[in-house]
Amino acid sequence: MALSDEPVPSEGPVSPVGDLLDDLRSRLPRWAPLAMVALVAAAVGAAVLLRPTPTPVEVSIPMAAPVTTSTTTTPRVVVHVAGAVQRPGVIRLEGGARLSDAVSSAGGPLPEADLDRVNLAAPLVDGTHYYLPLIGEVATAVIEPAGAAGTGGGLVDLNRAGAAELETLTGIGPALAAAIVDHRDRSGPFARVDDLLAVSGIGPAKLERLREEVTVG
Repeated sequence: MALSDEPVPSEGPVSPVGDLLDDLRSRLPRWAPLAMVALVAAAVGAAVLLRPTPTPVEVSIPMAAPVTTSTTTTPRVVVHVAGAVQRPGVIRLEGGARLSDAVSSAGGPLPEADLDRVNLAAPLVDGTHYYLPLIGEVATAVIEPAGAAGTGGGLVDLNRAGAAELETLTGIGPALAAAIVDHRDRSGPFARVDDLLAVSGIGPAKLERLREEVTVG
């Protein structure tokens, strides 16, 4: 069979652009799409890193006012409570305390204490000696402020006072009070204040301190 010289028609029109794209795809390596994705990601990351950092906003928190502690102290009073109380001795109380507070701090009154002879509502005076007598006790020194001895109403009678009342005197403790009572019982009443020199433990210096606090009835 004879060959025809006529050209064989193509299946469709040939596009130059399509040929060009096919040619480019055939020339690009297979990793090119991955490289493009990596480049895009790097560009996005750089844009984020290079974005200016916003200026921080300063927030001021109000500070609480410091708590101050007052250094003011309440004045204290120191008094000597003796006589018909459970625990005679020196008592320290807050300023403004009353005699009833001092008696309570001394353990309270004895059952035989004569509370009608004292003013339990009296405010305490610092440095004062207070004496609570027994019922029926003959005593001239009941409740006297410090320094009141010798004024005619605060002297302790050496011949009538018991040991508890004698302990209210300056420098006289339980041992000396007992010695005075013992001397009085053995030798009879004191004729004068100077007779205290006969009591063991009382010398001229102590006698001079006692002279303004005692009397002989």
